[in-house]
Amino acid sequence: PAGGTAGVGYNFSSTSNFGVFFGSGAPTLSAAKGSLYLRSDGTTTNDRAYINTDAGTTWTALTTAA
Repeated sequence: PAGGTAGVGYNFSSTSNFGVFFGSGAPTLSAAKGSLYLRSDGTTTNDRAYINTDAGTTWTALTTAA
């Protein structure tokens, strides 16, 4: 899904929406702080994976190798 979907992904604990999510485009879903988002259409080293930094909709890109 574009931007990801809360509740759809792999959840690790009883914390609401804490886990690994996926989708195309930059993440827009609200998730728990520390959650990961994997982007299916990322093409550069700074748009393939993101981490949630505020337990809301703020995501920071992770830099990946090559």
